[in-house]
Parts: sequence; structure tokens; C-alpha cells
Amino acid sequence: MIKVSILSIGDELCIGQVLNTNAQWIAKRCTEIGCQIIYHLTVSDDKQKLIDSLSFLNKLSDFIIITGGLGPTSDDITKPVLIEYFSDKLEKNDEIAKDIEEFYRKRNRAIPEISLNQAYLPMRAKPIRNLHGTAPGMIFHENGVYYISLPGVPYEMKEMMMDTVIPMIKDEIIRRDETIVKYKTLNTSGIFEANLAELIGNEKEFLDDGEMLAYLPSSKGVRLRIGATANSFQEAEERLQRIENILKAKIGVFLLPSENEDLNSYVGELLRAKKATLAVAESCTGGMLGAEITSISGASDYFIGGEITYSNWAKVHRLCVNEETLKKFGAVSEQTACEMAENVRKIFNANYGISITGIAGPTGGSQEKPVGTVWIGLSSSKGTYAKLFNFGNNRQINRERAVFSALNELKRLLIEDNN
Repeated sequence: MIKVSILSIGDELCIGQVLNTNAQWIAKRCTEIGCQIIYHLTVSDDKQKLIDSLSFLNKLSDFIIITGGLGPTSDDITKPVLIEYFSDKLEKNDEIAKDIEEFYRKRNRAIPEISLNQAYLPMRAKPIRNLHGTAPGMIFHENGVYYISLPGVPYEMKEMMMDTVIPMIKDEIIRRDETIVKYKTLNTSGIFEANLAELIGNEKEFLDDGEMLAYLPSSKGVRLRIGATANSFQEAEERLQRIENILKAKIGVFLLPSENEDLNSYVGELLRAKKATLAVAESCTGGMLGAEITSISGASDYFIGGEITYSNWAKVHRLCVNEETLKKFGAVSEQTACEMAENVRKIFNANYGISITGIAGPTGGSQEKPVGTVWIGLSSSKGTYAKLFNFGNNRQINRERAVFSALNELKRLLIEDNN
């Protein structure tokens, strides 16, 4: 199996000034073609740390993909370090020099002398042309290990990866007749990790050698990552399909339809298929539910709008919640959630109405209604009901869980209405 290590260079990554999205993207692309990612290393702009990292990784990796440090300024140390590491020397590359000249000509800018220096590359390196910047990539090959150095600018790096590096790794997999590893992610909703694990049971009873199952919980739901090693992509797909079929039989309604389907998209498809419309009434989530729904392109097919009624005044005057309901039961109650959901449905003339009212925290809780208490209401022409949730004491997580719990309840209602 081809083993890939990712080495990211830059003080800005080490101190947390910049999020290292490059490493995540590279890992995903390499995993998609069957590679095993064995290391992510991030080092500062320090010569010795970079040399030590390369010396460590080259004993374990087939490919070392390096990003960052290829610019023309003094803090960009990758090229000089690689020259020293491989006992190489610089030579002007005429094709790269023309690329740099063309880059500046198209932008009607004079070429800084410092940028021309980027046309000088190590003699042992195979250049990777950069059509979106001035820093070319480099490929070294020594003792069976490929060292691939790419710019840190994401759109430059991605183009070079897809055009040059990924095809190169694919060819190497075929040439070596390597085994591959393939993963698939199954999304679930409406069930917590521990309950899901109980339903699935002991995975050793149905996983064969080289097969894997991992639980990835979040406020949106629990993702199940299944994996399989195989001698071909076809064999890997067959093994993954077998595992998926077993999990479908075990977890049933909690499993969303396909790998790329999230809960929000699935709810939208259900609404669109029914030619149904939706309106929302939010209190503690302050518009997060509406924002999540409208994050999907084409949501206007089914989403009409909503009301953010944070105060009792707004609940009464914007949603026509009965003042007596608020006085007797409170804003965070089954009765209020039901009135909010039913009234917003009628006000917007929608087929379905959702409401969220709760205590997100960290203040505002009581013994009867602690922080994390949330009522979610749903209303349709067939009736209205509300469901109680108790999430916890983290304000942001409570709000996120409320949004996805509301979507999950709507999903459940839509499926019931279809049956």
C-alpha cells in the first residue's frame, strides 16, 4: 500500500495564525485514490526542524508531500533546505522563467528581480509548472521515495496536485501493483453515539481482516466511517457494500440515504418531493435554523421564511402566541412551542411549521428548566406536537443541537406522512 506523509511548513501554521486546510485537502485527495496517510507534520520556518522531519519521514513513506516555503522572500526556506538535503545546486530553468515572465506580463506588472530567482531550481528536481503563481513545484526521487514540494497558496497547490501529483501517485500504485485502502462515510441522524453503538453491536462479528468501522460524532449527528483494504478498487467497493448492507439492516431509519447526503439536504429533498413548504419560528437559535435550511442552493423551492421571536413581546405580536400561555407555562414550554409552530405555519400559509424555544445558557436556567432545556414544535395540517430535549450547558453546542434536532424531527414527520 502506498504510504503518504504530509509535511506542512510555516510559522503561521504552528502558532495558529492560519488554519492548515492544505493538509486536510491533500489527505482527502490521496485517500480517495487508495493511499494510506501515515503522518501529518507541521514545522516552523526552521532549517534544522525541516531536515529532521524529512529524515524521519523518508524511512516510512513512499511519498512525502511538502507545502509552503517556496516564495521569494527570506523566510521561505524550503528550496534552500532541499538543495542542502539532496546535496544539489541551482540551475536556471528556461521554461519556468518564461512562465514567470508571462505571469507578470498578463497582469501588466514589472517583474521584481526577486521573483526571477524562482526560475532557479535544483538540478536533480523535476519542476511542476505553476500556472497561477510564480513558485514552481519540485519533485525529487531518491531511494524509492518521492519528495514533492508545492506552494502553500491553496489554489496553486490544488491545481498542481490534481494535474501532476495525483496522476503520478496513481501510476505508481499500478506500477507497484499495490493494495489500496478505500473509505466510505455513512451519515446518521436522530441518535446518539452510544445508542448507535448498541444497535450495531460488536463489529468484530461482521468485519473481516482489513475492514474498519469508526464513529465520528458531532452536533449534526454521528458519521460512520467504514474502510476496507483490497487488491483493487472493485474488491474494495464490494467489501464496503457488504459492510454498508449489514449496517443498514442494523440501524434502519437512523441512516441517511447516501454518502454525500447530509440531513439538511435530505429534508429538502423530502419537502421538494412532496411539493410541500416550510416556515420556521425561532427563539434561542436566533435564525440559525433558517440559515441552515437556506445554505442549500434551491431551498426557495420549499422554504418560505420565518420569524425570530426572541422576546415574549415578539412571540405575542409576531406569532400571535397567547399571552396566557406564556404567563401560565412560560416561553420554554410544550404549549408555547406548539403555538409557535402552528401559528408560523398558518401565518406563512406553509404545509409545515417548526418552532424552537429553549434555554441556551450559560444563564437563565432553573431547577425545573435547566440550561440546555429546549422544546421543538412541529405542525402540519394533520396536527401539532412538541418534543422536549435536554442538551447540556454549552451555549453554542445547545443551539447547534437544537437546529439539527429540529431538522431530524421534521425528517421523521415527513417520512411518516409518506407512509
